[in-house]
Amino acid sequence: MQLEKLRRRWLGLAVMWGTAVLLFYVWLRQVWQIELANRWLLLTLPPLFYCLWVVGRHLAENKRTGETAVLPTFGWGNRLTLLRGLAISMVAGFLFSSWPEGGLAWLPMLLYTAADVADYLDGYLARITNHATKLGERLDMEYDGLGMLIVSLLAVWYGQLPAWYLILGLARYLFVFGLWVRERRGLPYQDLPHSVHRRVFAGFQMGFMSSVLWPIMPPEFATIAGTTFAIPTALGFLRDWFLVTGRLDPQATAYRRVQQWLYVTTTYRLPPVLRIALASSVTAIFLALPQAWPPPAWIDLFISWGLPLPVIVASIAVVLLLLGGLLVLLGTMGRLAAFWLVFPLGFDMVTRGLGWANGLGLATAVCLMLLGTGPLSRWKPEERYLLRRAGEA
Repeated sequence: MQLEKLRRRWLGLAVMWGTAVLLFYVWLRQVWQIELANRWLLLTLPPLFYCLWVVGRHLAENKRTGETAVLPTFGWGNRLTLLRGLAISMVAGFLFSSWPEGGLAWLPMLLYTAADVADYLDGYLARITNHATKLGERLDMEYDGLGMLIVSLLAVWYGQLPAWYLILGLARYLFVFGLWVRERRGLPYQDLPHSVHRRVFAGFQMGFMSSVLWPIMPPEFATIAGTTFAIPTALGFLRDWFLVTGRLDPQATAYRRVQQWLYVTTTYRLPPVLRIALASSVTAIFLALPQAWPPPAWIDLFISWGLPLPVIVASIAVVLLLLGGLLVLLGTMGRLAAFWLVFPLGFDMVTRGLGWANGLGLATAVCLMLLGTGPLSRWKPEERYLLRRAGEA
């Protein structure tokens, strides 16, 4: 009975999604080339059907952990996850077309950013409403993988990332395919052990992929940041593969020693060096500005982007540059400061080109976002939001 109610809600979901896509398509025909709008519709439908198929196939998993009763409603958390699937499918519609011009150029980024925000909030809503289900976990994983694949394809198509980045976009599907092959061959595999850092890295990776679709981001900037993100992500997938296939034993003494060495190196030894390097890069960039209050080149850049009050915005950017460098050096709000530093670093890269200071600064900023600022860091309020899931006790 409950499952039948849920199937009716699934059919209603399909109708709502179809209506939303149709209305978006009608609007696109008015503001974009009709041929490109038609292509958008054709490319949106396959991932849309796939997302709906995943939901419909696993409706019986819409139950709380440890319970057998199927819940008759999706719940607020799953509803937000389902919106992610719709937004990701609509991003796919922009594949194999030229980057839209004017305000439309921001559409792919806005859609994928909406999916990112929903990804953070869906679990929170599910937990605070006591509606966390196996279906929600499955949809979360499926939509994460699909979103990463689609946005990687789009970023490579737009020339923002090199072609090899598609390997990272396919990583989850290659992983799942490998497990399927092992199962077909009768080979065993194990569950992955819990890892907080796996979720943190994935969150930053998704945020980065959203920013890659900014029309104002230079490809050099995206390539440096993307490579810095890709290395630990790829190594993480490789380690996870060795763990699930039994090539690595998480209880073995040798594995524990290597893990301990990696933990000490990345948590205590490396971050202070990265902090000094990033602060040095910030200092070099500031000293290279012909006029700091505000930099004329940054003003011209913001004017070309159509930003209001370009002089004030340029002055604020310089303040953020200096303040971010100081906070990183002191280890105060280090991850947050490293995050906002990527903006003035990007402004410098756009106006002066790629140089050692902005290139090294960007790479070290990304590393500090992922690893934290290490020892002698007195105030790290952002850590609780990164290392603990929202709504979790």
